[in-house]
Amino acid sequence: MITFGLPKGRNLGPARDALAAAGVGLADLDASRLRQRFSGEELLGVELEVLLLKDWDLPLYVEHGIVDCAIVGSDVLEETQPDVFQPLRLRDGRSRLSLIAETPQLPRRSGQLRAATRYPAWAARLLAARNLHVEVLHLTSSIELGPLLDLTDVAVDIVQTGTTLRTHDLHEVEILAQVAPTFVVNRASFHAYRRRLSRLLGALEEAEAAGD
Repeated sequence: MITFGLPKGRNLGPARDALAAAGVGLADLDASRLRQRFSGEELLGVELEVLLLKDWDLPLYVEHGIVDCAIVGSDVLEETQPDVFQPLRLRDGRSRLSLIAETPQLPRRSGQLRAATRYPAWAARLLAARNLHVEVLHLTSSIELGPLLDLTDVAVDIVQTGTTLRTHDLHEVEILAQVAPTFVVNRASFHAYRRRLSRLLGALEEAEAAGD
């Protein structure tokens, strides 16, 4: 049996679509159930157990071998830096990590800028690479409220459609990085199930290429 982790939230739809395109149909998947099993799966040739977990928890489950493979946001992977194999980023469900402010350019101030984000480690690396010396404050939700309520000067957050920014009269100053649902594999599991997981990876790559 192979255990596969799927993310709750925005990446679940793209993950299911990618698996379906690769030949792993999960039509009976119940999004309200944590743990489900699917037998007779032809592509893998083995019973498949699916765990529905929060995106932020998936890397830990994969790294420790509780989950053999999963699809998880690259934003979470960049922040948590797990020791897992990351062979493929999916095409659908992509977004971007952006620098956000109340003005089209970075605010001018004499001291150090402050940035609100749910990705303190990743944001700090990206901003330092741009020679921006910023104090990073960790928030877990409503990141755009940081600059709106004068807690911070800017925010660093995921942007998909830009609707939230327009609603709050915020500006996307700069795109810092691209974000995508990512297929990840536990390193020991890849060796244990090399033939089956290589077949799945090949099918995913083929489906992604066909969609370009």
